[in-house]
Amino acid sequence: MSSPDTPAIAAVRDLLKETVRIVTCDNRIFIGTFVGTDQLLNILLVNTEEYILGTDVPARRFVGQVMVPWRLIIQVEALCRSHDEQGKRREQNGGGLYI
Repeated sequence: MSSPDTPAIAAVRDLLKETVRIVTCDNRIFIGTFVGTDQLLNILLVNTEEYILGTDVPARRFVGQVMVPWRLIIQVEALCRSHDEQGKRREQNGGGLYI
């Protein structure tokens, strides 16, 4: 028999299939669909765009599926959502991002 999810696991489970923005310590930003983590807390994204900062014009490219190592991550953001009375998700704060 499995034990119930902790609040932290439930929060991560709620992020599945949501768009997240990850900032890394090497001046890159990844925006993609969150599909999971591994035991080392590396983050797996699909349909991902990579933005390289620090140049006059930020470079952008489609990278598809990517695994971002936890040791490089300095910030993770996702759309702030809540549930309405019918249990459907809806955006809060005009679709802003939260940490």
